Amino acid sequence: MVRGWEPRKTLTFSVYWFCWGDFMARLLGMTALAVLMGAGGAHAEDAPTKLGPIVVTATRSERPVSSTPGGVVIIEREDIVRQLQLSKDPADMLQRYVPGFSASNQSVSGAGETFRGRSLQVLVDGVSRNTPLRDVSRLISLIDLNQVERIEVVNGASGIYGNGATGGVINFITKRGEGGGTQTNVAVGFRAFTADIGSSLAPELSVNTSGMVGAVDYFVSATGEQTRDTFDGQGRRLPDDPLLGQGAFSDSDKLNLNGTVGYSFGDERVELSGEFIRFEQEPEFYTLPTTPVSVNFAQPYTGRPVEDESYYFQARYLNRKFALGHLDVQAFYSDTEKRFADALLSVENPLVYYSGNPLSPQSSDGQTSLTAEQIGLKVAVDSDLKDVVPGLSLTWGADVSRDETEQHFQDGVAAIAPMSQDSYAVFLQADQRLTDWLLVRGGVRYERFELDISDFTRPSYSFRGLAVVAPTQVRGGDFSYSEAVFNLGAVAFLTDEVELYGGFSQGFSIPDVGAFTRRAGANTFPAVPAAIDFSSLGIEASVVDNYELGLRGEWMNVRGNVSGFVSTSDLGTNFDVTLNRVQQQKERVYGVEFTGEWDATDELTLGALARWTEGKRDTNGDGSLDAYLPNNRIAPPVRLTGYADWKVTDALSTNVEAVYLGERDEHDGTTRVKIASAFLVNLGADYAIDASNSVTLGVRNVFDRDYLNPAASANRNFQVSGFGRQVSLRFATRF
Repeated sequence: MVRGWEPRKTLTFSVYWFCWGDFMARLLGMTALAVLMGAGGAHAEDAPTKLGPIVVTATRSERPVSSTPGGVVIIEREDIVRQLQLSKDPADMLQRYVPGFSASNQSVSGAGETFRGRSLQVLVDGVSRNTPLRDVSRLISLIDLNQVERIEVVNGASGIYGNGATGGVINFITKRGEGGGTQTNVAVGFRAFTADIGSSLAPELSVNTSGMVGAVDYFVSATGEQTRDTFDGQGRRLPDDPLLGQGAFSDSDKLNLNGTVGYSFGDERVELSGEFIRFEQEPEFYTLPTTPVSVNFAQPYTGRPVEDESYYFQARYLNRKFALGHLDVQAFYSDTEKRFADALLSVENPLVYYSGNPLSPQSSDGQTSLTAEQIGLKVAVDSDLKDVVPGLSLTWGADVSRDETEQHFQDGVAAIAPMSQDSYAVFLQADQRLTDWLLVRGGVRYERFELDISDFTRPSYSFRGLAVVAPTQVRGGDFSYSEAVFNLGAVAFLTDEVELYGGFSQGFSIPDVGAFTRRAGANTFPAVPAAIDFSSLGIEASVVDNYELGLRGEWMNVRGNVSGFVSTSDLGTNFDVTLNRVQQQKERVYGVEFTGEWDATDELTLGALARWTEGKRDTNGDGSLDAYLPNNRIAPPVRLTGYADWKVTDALSTNVEAVYLGERDEHDGTTRVKIASAFLVNLGADYAIDASNSVTLGVRNVFDRDYLNPAASANRNFQVSGFGRQVSLRFATRF
């Protein structure tokens, strides 16, 4: 992985894992090989490959990490393969490698997961996966790591990709076909919790094929996964929906299909790609809101399954000899439908869709389904102007897109106002090498949104089963927002090994418009107005100013990066779980991040990641930051990770990591709920049986610690247990 420096060789470590791991790896690997494939073929699946330190997401052009005036993390394919030892969830990988990422909530939903205390823009091959008009968070965990070549992370606010990146940008770069003939990779794995292997044993199968036929390259991938029961460190079965309505991984099936075909001719390339995601969870029981939440075995689940069905298509044209520079044109289309879980009326879930029957106030149609459709075009040109002005290059272009979003209860009644949005943007980014030791980068993006809100009747809700919140008419209309955001930074090359970087950058986001309309009038109970104009809800675009200063470098066998940041906003967006409403308030988030590695020997590397993040807000509008940000924005503030990787032999690589997730116990202006700390240890081993076949073994939460997942617990301020000990075995072959 690249944490702001050049890529390095694969890292490995273990203390007592050597003898036992070697024996188990040989035994399990040979058994799997005999059963699955027999004697092998060409190369082991995903042999580590060194890649140049190129970042695309920073400026929508290819730039070295060393020239980026901000924190950057690149996760290479070899790190992704290593992560698959422990987990198939990309959120777990981000927790391990990216200091700015809060913590994985171990659920299909990203609720409670933040980036530097703010929102995160998720891209796949440069195209956003976010649903800007209704933020439902179900993004990262549905991405298949088996099809990802590398992950690029840019820390801090950024407007270069448009709405949403107030905390950072994560771009998942998928694989492409290469020359050398057709290659097929097959990986099969099993995961289980040691508390109950029989009921938790879950299989995974992934197959991908790539190659070239003349000038045409192709990559096709299919992955099927099943997850069964999950358990905490006390051996207790975890609820099928610990986040009350968001869904989870337990008792679920997931299918990812991905394909890309490209045609290269000279300096030009045409590329078509598509992806289909199908996720279905069939919960067995409802969740009991105990402390921590538990399975309500007395009440079998009667709702509809949790589902996600998404289609993504992209066409791309590249021309490196375009008259004005390097041209990149992307057209994209997506269509997604997400159904959420049924959650029972409780103190933690006090507002439910009213059935019309006061004796049984919760409607059986209370689950909602979101449909979101997006189409757009992105054009970027990278112009080298060194012949005009020495050291100058410009990246410029335009984006247009249209979003349409609806959310309905199962009986077809609208849960939010149906809405559509057209956005138009232009941007310009300049890189100027002033001297041999100083580079300056600055830019601007202007974007205009045209938002159409349909008239809508917010339906009746039952409040705590004791009273009825009457319907409210929400009058829509046509609205427009426009924002211009800027960035200016510099990199000083102090020596050949050390860079000092810093700068100012802005990002912006339109608040969760759908959430405002869903709760319109429901927060003024019992004096609910008969009608509300959408314009009276006071929704405004939020602009975040980010300031960052850092130092990175590589000295022989030591690499490191340390940075500090402050981000401010006059209209930050929070969901107050106590008051059940979305608020926009003045706020400030600040923190320090550190990564470091030391190659102690040619075979042994030691490393550490550390972060501290905190934030405050103005709850009464007097201009003073009088309270801390809610836990669902800052959780946990402290995270420390130490790891050691050891290449034991040419065939065996092992690793161990220890993770500390800090506690938080601050008053957010409404309530004070403590998020407890946790300490976990994970182990992994990778054994190359031969040049064609390998087997990996992973143990997650080695000591089976009972702890509270900080991100999941922060989502609604009630306790959710984290995963107990989980063992995974994965065999991979290539032919």
